[in-house]
Amino acid sequence: MDRTSLTLLIVAALIVVFCVPLARSSNRRDQIYGGAAARFFHFIGAAAYVGVLPSALFGSFLVGPLKLGIPLALGLLAISLLALLLYAVFEQPARAKRVPEKERGWTAEDALKSGL
Repeated sequence: MDRTSLTLLIVAALIVVFCVPLARSSNRRDQIYGGAAARFFHFIGAAAYVGVLPSALFGSFLVGPLKLGIPLALGLLAISLLALLLYAVFEQPARAKRVPEKERGWTAEDALKSGL
């Protein structure tokens, strides 16, 4: 097995191991309202983001930074950003319907209008 294949195998294994707990933890902290499409893009974005650091490190160490490390890391980062952008496209309208806006509280303008 050549070094490029070994690097890709290591990065894929690390993505598989760490992306599921990361996506579940994120979903527990902030619920996803956008449905299956939003969950899918969130998972893909999390998985690609998990692979950025290992691909940069292992790719640079085993193959070379300009041959595999940096291009693979930047590619995974681009996939992650695109997937999370698509996640936001599906999530934002659903979240606007579900989550009420925060009350802004008592302002100076409200105090002047109240006559107190």
